[in-house]
This record gives sequence, C-alpha cells and structure tokens, in this order.
Amino acid sequence: MRAVVRHRLDDGLSDALGEVVALDDSSVSVATRRGVRVVPRGAVVAAKEVPPAPSRRGAAHLAPSMGDLQRVMVEGWPPIERAALGDWMLRAAGGFTGRANSVLPLGDPGLPLADAVLAAERWYAERQLRPLFSLYGPEGFTVGDDALGTLLTGRGYTDVNRSVVMTASVQALESAALAATRTTGPPAVGAAEVTVHAEASPSPAWWAASDERRRRHRDTAEAIMAGCPDQVFLSLALGGRVVATARVAFARAWAGVFGVYVAPDSRRLGLATALVGAAAAHARARGIASTYLQVEATNEAARGLYRRLGCATHHEYVYLAAPEASRPTGAPAGQPVQRTSSSGM
Repeated sequence: MRAVVRHRLDDGLSDALGEVVALDDSSVSVATRRGVRVVPRGAVVAAKEVPPAPSRRGAAHLAPSMGDLQRVMVEGWPPIERAALGDWMLRAAGGFTGRANSVLPLGDPGLPLADAVLAAERWYAERQLRPLFSLYGPEGFTVGDDALGTLLTGRGYTDVNRSVVMTASVQALESAALAATRTTGPPAVGAAEVTVHAEASPSPAWWAASDERRRRHRDTAEAIMAGCPDQVFLSLALGGRVVATARVAFARAWAGVFGVYVAPDSRRLGLATALVGAAAAHARARGIASTYLQVEATNEAARGLYRRLGCATHHEYVYLAAPEASRPTGAPAGQPVQRTSSSGM
C-alpha cells in the first residue's frame, strides 16, 4: 500500500510518504522519493493509507495513472485466486465476471510477449477457464494501439465488452446526488421519504433485490466480496419492499461503487441517484476523497446519470477473449463478463 507514516525524531515529528515495502514487528520500511526510510515501530505516531501518487495535474480523482487506478479497482472486486507473471496479474474466480477472471497487464511480464501470452493461457486452461485479457487505455483507444492487443487479435481473440471507468470527487458527488434527489424526485420518493439502509454484510433482502445473475452466482460473489478489506451494502425500500441495491468497496484510500441495481418496475424514480449519494456519504465518513465506478460503454443511460452527478471518464478497458475453440472441455459457457443495469460488480 501507499501510506504516510508519522514518526518521532529526536527534534520532533516527520512523515514518511510512499509505498510500504516491508513491515515486521520492529520496523516499517517506506520507499519515499528520497529512498527507502526504515522507521522503528516504536517511533510510529500514526499511519494512514493514501491514494496512489498523481501522474498529472488537476482534480485528484483524475490524477492517478490508468495502471494505478486499475490496481485500486482490483481490491474493490478481488479475484479468489491471483498470480503474478512479471508485472501482469492473472485473476480467477470460477468464471464469474470478467474483472475477476482476466489477465491485467500492468507492465512487463518478464517474458517475451508471445511466451507470456502462452503462459497465461496455460494458467487459465488449468482452471478450466477461457483466457481473457483486460486491456486499458484512454477514452476511445483501440486494441491495436499496442503490441499486446495486436498479438492477441492475431491469435483470434475478440472484443467481447468495453467498459468506461468514471471517477468523481466524493464531496461533489454527494452534493450533486442530494440536490438531484431533492429537486427532481417525485413526492413519493423525495429526499425526506427515501431512506437508504446500510449494512456490513448483505442481508437476505439485499440478495433478493439484486440482479438475477448475481443471485445465480451467489456463492462465488460472496467469496469474491470476502476478499475486500472494507465494504458496505446499500438497499432502498419502497412500500416495505427492497427495490434497489448497491455495494461500496473501500480500498487504497478510494471508494468504488459496484452493482447499482434498481428493479425494472421502480426505475426513473431517482433511486439510483439516492444510492450513489449514500455511497459518497459513507466514503466521506471514512475520510476518502475520490470514488470510481465502472459502467459498460453501451449503457448510455447510466453514463448520462453519472455525468450529471459530476463523474468524468478516467479511461476505458476492453476484454479480449480467446477463440471459443480454446475453451477447455468442461469450462463454463458464455463470456465471463458481468453485465448489469448500471455499474458493474
């Protein structure tokens, strides 16, 4: 993690800011811009996880590099199993959602590119999963922009889904959602009448109101969510019935909004806006300044909602899937890509 470690010196206090590279009973080592600083545990006054270092000027939620934000998002929806291939991350979770079952190429795999792809394919074959790569780039990028995308398409991989990563200031998101709920919601679901319930673990009512695919893969979804360090499950009821749900994951000093879902007969009532506002409020209460969400590029309704609430596109990512012929015998059918009504899980 990246953290700031405040510690005592002979003449006062000092902060060590950077990646925590070692931690034991006697000391914590922080890789700062001036080198690794080893701080005795007994001298530590306070420590706090902080977001990745900015890669560009501007709003804090847009400042991280694409790779750093991808690393943040992994912890919001962590795979059940992961392995490193150089700087690549191989992820598996029984085939449920592309995010937890794909290669995330974060840098140099430590092998020639073609050999690295073969190694990844073998890893997924051992798990009876169709190989899937998650390639990311700026808005509107094409998979042929880099060597890996060119190699994969030459091997018959096809684009099965494109998603947009949107980010926002937690404070601005909360304010915009509250204002929208107060001014545009019909009287039946005005701000005074809408109460978003939050719980540390999903209740039976939360599951019952979730989208069908999530309920169908409940055991795997629960195993994935168990790997998240901190999260809250939100639900909203109308007339005593839960009709809208969402999940908020907190990791690496960011908040991720996942799985916003509103029952078809309760849409266009401002319920998704209320859930997003509640998510931002929980992030603010934890001292988190920035939030992200991931939404399918083709879901214009959801993207429009998030833009109106102050979210901006940070980058996009595309899933490239191996040819169907490469699927191991007995592997799950269909694409392991999550599709929801609003933001993905």
